[in-house]
Amino acid sequence: MFYYAVAVDTESVRNYLVANSDQDIDSHCAQNNYKIIGRPKYVEPGMVAHNFIWVGEGKRPALLDISKPYNY
Repeated sequence: MFYYAVAVDTESVRNYLVANSDQDIDSHCAQNNYKIIGRPKYVEPGMVAHNFIWVGEGKRPALLDISKPYNY
């Protein structure tokens, strides 16, 4: 299960974050001085693939990447 957050930085720029846990998002926000303004429960997969930043541990899961067609 993935957790999502919408945060703003000191210049009021929105950042869309995704991670495996709320703690990963909270620690990333504390390190970068972000303020969380929302925690959506569900986000469309296309929106996550295009706009959300992975802040969890390890690499971004393949499930969240955009698949690219194979060139035969």
